[in-house]
Amino acid sequence: MTYEELIKELCDVIKESEANSISIYENFEKIEEFLTDLDLPQHKMSKIDEVISSSYGILQHQDLYRQRIERVVNFVCENNNIDSSEFNLASSAKYIAGDTDNSEVLDNDELEALIKSMQK
Repeated sequence: MTYEELIKELCDVIKESEANSISIYENFEKIEEFLTDLDLPQHKMSKIDEVISSSYGILQHQDLYRQRIERVVNFVCENNNIDSSEFNLASSAKYIAGDTDNSEVLDNDELEALIKSMQK
């Protein structure tokens, strides 16, 4: 698999993830609208709000993974003289909010090792 093929596949994942996230957010907004029209007891509404809130948190976590994939794509492009504009992907931040507080941040060497392991 060439770098260009790898990047295209990762970009497809990114775009699908973005589209799915938008649909999920829109569906949650519709659910919240429907719930305001219902006459449910407060304790049930609270439980529903907790589930929706938890789901938003999961979506935010998913978005962090999408941003990490973008970083890998941009890293591969930068280090292999590939024009990232042909993949219609915006440049990504070097660090994502919250990343610096944990051990999940990948430095350039770790990114390079990850990419090499994917080529086998």
